[in-house]
Amino acid sequence: MHKTFCGLLFACATLSAAQAAEPPGNDLLGYGPNPLLYPKDARPFGKSIYGWADRSMQWLYAQPFASNPLFDSTGASCAVGQDGPVWNLAPAAMPMMMAGDVARACTVAHGKALLLMLGFVSDTYPCPDPNFGPKPGQSLYDFLVADAKTYPMMGNMQVSLDGRPVHGVDDYLYTSENLYSLKGDPSLQTTFDPCITTGWQPAINYGYYLMFRPLRPGQHTLVSRMTDMNGMTRTLTYFLTVQ
Repeated sequence: MHKTFCGLLFACATLSAAQAAEPPGNDLLGYGPNPLLYPKDARPFGKSIYGWADRSMQWLYAQPFASNPLFDSTGASCAVGQDGPVWNLAPAAMPMMMAGDVARACTVAHGKALLLMLGFVSDTYPCPDPNFGPKPGQSLYDFLVADAKTYPMMGNMQVSLDGRPVHGVDDYLYTSENLYSLKGDPSLQTTFDPCITTGWQPAINYGYYLMFRPLRPGQHTLVSRMTDMNGMTRTLTYFLTVQ
């Protein structure tokens, strides 16, 4: 079973912005080599980054194709469906075997952490293929994780903030800790995931995510770049206004 995963088509990120403001309370768990990021094992705003990554997938699947931030080439859909303390920054869907650039202008509320969705495979169940399912004795979670890992991910990921590189981007790879539920908009069945049933269904998320601490008010520029397995380079630029 081969799904059409837009997670295989995304750009990675290079960020340029003013220094991030410190989040309140117990969100500061240490700085390490990337002081503008929450550590991978942090629990910003009371939830693990694994949990925020799954929540970002629920958000992305819920948006209709016409206003889905994944397919937005200008930033007009940047604020669609955003709520809570974390602001999702979707990657850009680009055709396979093609290089390209996408630029988005986006206004972000002050005090929001930024979850940069570098690229992912979202594996949902069930699918039309009757052979797509766990083997005898295999849990659905283990089956979906194993299936997600068969899809090629991006390479040569470069991320920087204010010209400062993020070190060890490859280390920020997350796999859902458990099955979670999402509900996909029917308009995404042919454009994103053919396994969408339009009802609630179990899923796992496997991908690269960077969660940046809230940025100071003002203008910021986020530029993302990746090279895929075919040697094609894709660039995504976010012109961010934090207010």
